[in-house]
Amino acid sequence: MSNLESIFGEYFALLNNNTSSLVKSESSGSTTLAESTESIALGPQEEFILQSKIRPYFGKNGINCSPIGTHPDFISLESSGSTQKHYACTLFVDIKGSTRLSLLYPLEFIFNFKNAVIRTCIETIRTFDGHVHRLMGDAVMAFFGGSSTEKEDAIADAINCAITLRALLEESIKPWMNEQGLDAKDFGFRIGCDFGNDTEVLWGSFGYRNVGEVSATGLPVDMASKLQGLARKNETMLGQGLLDFVNWPEEYSNIKTREKNGVTEELKIVTPNITHSDNKPLNYRMRQLSYLNCLKFSALPIDLRERVNGSQVKSNSNIEYKCFSIVDEEKKEYISSSKFLDKNTSLVFEVQAQTANRLAFPLKVCFTKTNHGPETPVEERDIEQKQPIRYLKKKRLNKYSHAIAPLSKIDFEEATLYRGLHTMRCEVYDNNGLLLFRDWIGVMIK
Repeated sequence: MSNLESIFGEYFALLNNNTSSLVKSESSGSTTLAESTESIALGPQEEFILQSKIRPYFGKNGINCSPIGTHPDFISLESSGSTQKHYACTLFVDIKGSTRLSLLYPLEFIFNFKNAVIRTCIETIRTFDGHVHRLMGDAVMAFFGGSSTEKEDAIADAINCAITLRALLEESIKPWMNEQGLDAKDFGFRIGCDFGNDTEVLWGSFGYRNVGEVSATGLPVDMASKLQGLARKNETMLGQGLLDFVNWPEEYSNIKTREKNGVTEELKIVTPNITHSDNKPLNYRMRQLSYLNCLKFSALPIDLRERVNGSQVKSNSNIEYKCFSIVDEEKKEYISSSKFLDKNTSLVFEVQAQTANRLAFPLKVCFTKTNHGPETPVEERDIEQKQPIRYLKKKRLNKYSHAIAPLSKIDFEEATLYRGLHTMRCEVYDNNGLLLFRDWIGVMIK
């Protein structure tokens, strides 16, 4: 995973040398909590380790070093008595399963472990341009979006953040815990996420000048917290506001279920089901993000995605699959599901293969398009549409040379049409029909 597996270990190592040294210090009585915490202040390079590794995968430049607290777009509201309506995509992350560790290990170790987990959450949120609003014990509250961010892109960032948090949990934190002899079985995250439009969210300064904060209020903000409470361990619950605003496909979410008296019960709405002033139930819908399905088109490294979901993704070091958008005749790479594109934007899907290898050319390339959402015509909605087969062939460098060109490349042109998330799957087979490569690109459309 391009060293992403080691991220949590790096964070913990920066807080303390290792678990065994802490235990030894505890037994010898030579280490106190104050002494242990003196060395945990991290410099800029250490603080942004995770961001520097993950942001490039999603096409994000630089580093997000926003501090905790008041969202920078609403600092003017501090102690002003003024309020401002502005959209927000709210995300709550709660850490579960760490309480029992306090019975088994020294407090200094538990502190450093929890702190490393919290820092992983913070930096993952900031990786996707989120703003950490508050730490609440084992929970983190964050807002995505702002005056310079499109509403749809704030949602894309929040969903990519949730997917990446689970990937880090399962591929970095839990393996590290197992290596240390810790019980990782009951440890995990619960995430709730929802979106509220400009008319649904009000920002203002709560409390007093010296005992207060600028925060957001509104049903979607409150629902994000409730959704987190309703999430299963290692799952993300999405609220109605988010689902409806971007036409999130059912294929990439599912209805939460539970077994009750031997019967499977579907949990489609947030409970308790609050009522309007006329006692009519709100029936606020929710769905569970489908991690494995979403991981297919995530911009995270393909080797990670293959390891987790090998039945859907297959990597090959000789084959590369990319998408490009063309705006004002400028061709620019579009990174899978990283942001929302305008409608009627020209796209080029590009596959290229290295020829200096033992692959059995010509290679057969199969594209499969799937459009989702209510704007998609019924006859093609949620239906896989296979495109004409194309072939990667070995060709000479030019007509005067017998040397073979180092790369074979084909292009497939498309365009953005319907609001929502859509996918283009690419499969490459060799001349004997053996599957060599499979990957997905998710295209988000405003």
